[in-house]
Amino acid sequence: MRKSAGRIFVIGLLKSLLFFVLFTLISVSSYKLFMHFYGIEDNDVIAAIPSDNKHAIITEPQIDVVSKHLIYCVDEETGDIMKLVLEIFDCERLRLNYITIPVKTQITLSDSLHKELVLIKPSIPGFLKLSAITGYLPKETVYEYGVRIIEELLDINISYYTVVPQSIYDTVFETEAINQKSKTYPREVFSDGFLEYLHTINTETQLYNYIEELYTKINSNLTFEEKLNYMESYMNIPGRNIRFEVIAGTDSNSGYIIDKTSVDLQLKTYLGE
Repeated sequence: MRKSAGRIFVIGLLKSLLFFVLFTLISVSSYKLFMHFYGIEDNDVIAAIPSDNKHAIITEPQIDVVSKHLIYCVDEETGDIMKLVLEIFDCERLRLNYITIPVKTQITLSDSLHKELVLIKPSIPGFLKLSAITGYLPKETVYEYGVRIIEELLDINISYYTVVPQSIYDTVFETEAINQKSKTYPREVFSDGFLEYLHTINTETQLYNYIEELYTKINSNLTFEEKLNYMESYMNIPGRNIRFEVIAGTDSNSGYIIDKTSVDLQLKTYLGE
């Protein structure tokens, strides 16, 4: 006998419901396995979902007596990190140090930070180069997370950061090759053109105008008004107190490896500790 139209409809409906239940079970199981593998709690996921379109503040700028200013030189079109410099400015002792951090520096993310970044990009590895983070994280937050990574890498608290297009960066810095232990390292130093320009700044008004114009071309989590807190100290710093170095480590074809013990001693001198 032929099946009635009503019976055919019921059978089809039951099959659809059974498929939906199986699909839901598979999806939930896969989700639970993923969360268990990375050790992530459900409430962590809820907390990571923003309440609106604006991302939560990841790093807070600070005005410190000894400021740690992370300077990104980035490609204007792609946002890729081309160079990285840590400026340490001791406003009391009037000492200014620029420490080059090679972008091919190898980093190992802590478990906690890796779990946090996996929520944004599940494929991000726990071991990668500094220059690679722009390929995994969204442009809106990559530089803030870069601060977090550098803080872990160097065991310091970054005061604020600035993202500088390479065309602007190149008017201030140039790369100089230095020899250490029979190896050549790239070090960022002031360009000749910028040094000449600095000699023309003799008043606070001139420095104010320079900083104001610069802020129209860069992106920083420290506001222009907050930056002016450092203006008097910048004006008074003697040229002999400005130094340029490379972060302590070893260069190789596979990457730059930070020497943690040497870095601690290197930074302790500049941080007044």
